[in-house]
Amino acid sequence: MKDPNQINEFYRDALRELGNIGAGNAATALSQLLGRTINMSVPEVMIIPVEKVPEQVGGSEEIVAGIYLEVFGDLPSKILVTFPHSNLIKLTDMLLGQTVGSSELMSEMKLSALKELGTILSGAYLNALAKFLDMRMIPSVPALAIDIMTAILETILVEISTETQYALMLRTEITEIETRISGTFFLIPEAGSLDIIVSAIKKVSGVVDA
Repeated sequence: MKDPNQINEFYRDALRELGNIGAGNAATALSQLLGRTINMSVPEVMIIPVEKVPEQVGGSEEIVAGIYLEVFGDLPSKILVTFPHSNLIKLTDMLLGQTVGSSELMSEMKLSALKELGTILSGAYLNALAKFLDMRMIPSVPALAIDIMTAILETILVEISTETQYALMLRTEITEIETRISGTFFLIPEAGSLDIIVSAIKKVSGVVDA
């Protein structure tokens, strides 16, 4: 794919719907795990050049929590889930059922909860995508880093083809009562994989080229 604008609104709507299905599944899994009602949505879907990924989380020097993993199978990719550093305490308080804003430091338990959230989100999105596209997508064990965005992204891209150009971005909102936290899910496929996604959506949707 030479230009992400080749993915028209029909495909963006399909990807957004897949994202919302994944978010719904993740919210259900998280609600069951925590014993409380958690809601998630995907208000924005974009196809962006890989070098523009840092801009979507506040800039290349922005400190974020990044949960990243590798995807094997029919669509070799990398996944990165990020949350702003400024929201980590609030997010982990929510995950652990504590009063939001009641703590000040990140503990090992909070880091573990953050990695579990990344695992749930990644698994839910991947399962929705794999089921709809009828593809085999197997995630690796996730890793967690809290660092500037460029350092995390460089770690991911070092093992990916230099021909990789684009990333699928799903903006994710997590809400519980009055607490709302935004995160960002990036699927960074190997070169040519976005074309595979578009072709698969076209096939399962019964779209015939003119």
